[in-house]
Amino acid sequence: MVPESPATALMTILLVAAGAALGGMTRFWFGAVSSRVACSALPGTFFANVVACGIAGLAWSTWDGGGFGWAVLGAGYAGALSTWSTLAREIGELYRTRSWWTVGYPVLTVVTGAATASLFLS
Repeated sequence: MVPESPATALMTILLVAAGAALGGMTRFWFGAVSSRVACSALPGTFFANVVACGIAGLAWSTWDGGGFGWAVLGAGYAGALSTWSTLAREIGELYRTRSWWTVGYPVLTVVTGAATASLFLS
């Protein structure tokens, strides 16, 4: 593998940061809309994670896990759009309420996310 030049490395970092800023804003918007429509952020988190998996699968297929396109869309945008920490918090809340979704929600999230990503992987 050929080492990257400092300019290429800096550009990659800036593109990941720009993608992450947009991904974070999109995730916030999903949560806000979900809270208003469903009176819970849980569907927004689920949707954000599944969409992020699809975008990551598409970006990986398109740029083979490298280059500027992967940096901005796959690593930056999809990475910030997905949210494992919020998923873990929501699972904890479901556990405290003794909901059967304590098991169903993470399983549904992982299975649906993997299926969505696989739609785009060649």
